[in-house]
Amino acid sequence: MLLSMCLNCLFSEFYGNLKSNSLIQAEPAEVHFSGFELGKKYSNTLQLINISTEVMNIHILPTQTKYFQTAYIKKYRLVPGLAYTVKIHFCPDEWRYFYDSVRVHCKNEENLLIPVHAYPVINDLHIPPRIDLPATALHVSHTIPLRCSCPIDFEFQIFVIETSQAFSIQPLAGVIPANSQVEIIVTFTPLQYETSQITFKLVVSQFNTKPFLCTVTGSSNPHVAIR
Repeated sequence: MLLSMCLNCLFSEFYGNLKSNSLIQAEPAEVHFSGFELGKKYSNTLQLINISTEVMNIHILPTQTKYFQTAYIKKYRLVPGLAYTVKIHFCPDEWRYFYDSVRVHCKNEENLLIPVHAYPVINDLHIPPRIDLPATALHVSHTIPLRCSCPIDFEFQIFVIETSQAFSIQPLAGVIPANSQVEIIVTFTPLQYETSQITFKLVVSQFNTKPFLCTVTGSSNPHVAIR
């Protein structure tokens, strides 16, 4: 009977609320498995907190795919201020993005959707926020390596935010190959004796990642030319 009721909830109710409604708050609002190894098991914890003033009973509809398993114990009705603890287990078998969700059916059709994401990440990608090039009279280049220790490729793209005619960046887009690296070359060719800078944003095709911002400064003066 309980299974039929939950399946009916799954297919007939709309789960449009994220994070919380007037009754339940999910902590966290989304569950992330950031980075993984094939065949290894991972676990995350989800708290469903009663933020209302009423004692209530809710229906928790677990994850549906074979890659995620949901476990929880409901021995009592949920008292205000207390929470149900939901354990979500994940075991990947291939290098890709995985998605599932936990749904919470509350009274008055105030239903919750808690997305569950799992995805590979580049753990060894380090972009300095600032690079100061040595003073030069002609030109100087700086290499920024983009490394990937995962067995999959990641696309990248560079957007120049603050430009300067004295700077060039190559390439502006490409692929970070699996278990390898690609190099970004920043070249400073001064047009006159001055200090110039360029700021760019690096975006990688990795789920839930933030762009990397980097400012490169270069200078030229006649004393360098004399030496």
